[in-house]
Amino acid sequence: MKIRSRWFNIILSYLATFCLRLLFLTVRVQHRKIVSDATPYARPQSPQRFTFCMWHDQIVLAVFSLRTWNLAGLISQHRDGGYLADSVLIAGIQPVRGSTSRGGAEAVREILDRPDLHLAMTPDGPRGPRREMKEGIVYISSRSGRPIVPTALVCDRYWAIPGHWSDMTIPKPFSKVILIAGTPITVPPELSREEMATWAEFVNTEMGRLELIALRLQQGDAAAADEIDRTADPAYQPRSRPNNSTSAAA
Repeated sequence: MKIRSRWFNIILSYLATFCLRLLFLTVRVQHRKIVSDATPYARPQSPQRFTFCMWHDQIVLAVFSLRTWNLAGLISQHRDGGYLADSVLIAGIQPVRGSTSRGGAEAVREILDRPDLHLAMTPDGPRGPRREMKEGIVYISSRSGRPIVPTALVCDRYWAIPGHWSDMTIPKPFSKVILIAGTPITVPPELSREEMATWAEFVNTEMGRLELIALRLQQGDAAAADEIDRTADPAYQPRSRPNNSTSAAA
């Protein structure tokens, strides 16, 4: 059933946000980052801003696990995106409306006009397939100068709420969430379509690697944390491109 009343949608968004905030008061959150400013959960100490890459089913974990700072979220212009835009705005995140299929150019212009904001993107949205990396995040990162930060967000006990093409992860009370903000990836400007595909594949691989590390941490393997940082790894680069990763800070 489609809810067409704008005011009713806003009321529902406030109610959902309130309930989720109450739920997350019971959730234990462990956050690991490589670069001190390369996380949406810390007040920025430098002018550099980043593009955070997360999967669509992890949106609730990303928005409510910890307080965010100076963050915009790229949200589709479709009707379902409107419901999400209301909720993230209430949660303190600036919605930027657009996607690879609709409004992408306008979204790029808007984020270029806000150099004070980080950007969060779900590269498998707005229509899926689930966890299939699209090239839009590489394009926006290259044009905006915001390095891509691959992320992992896992929860030990959760509900999977079914959607049209992807579930939504909602943690159960007193569960544990692990958030990882990986090593930033600086994307060169003016990439060709072929190069964008190569960089998107690279980001996709890094997302999968970080998720495996997060799952190991969740199972009690503390040594897995030593594998998060890729800054010193000479193989940390897409094929045939120089290593442009941002230097790490503890």
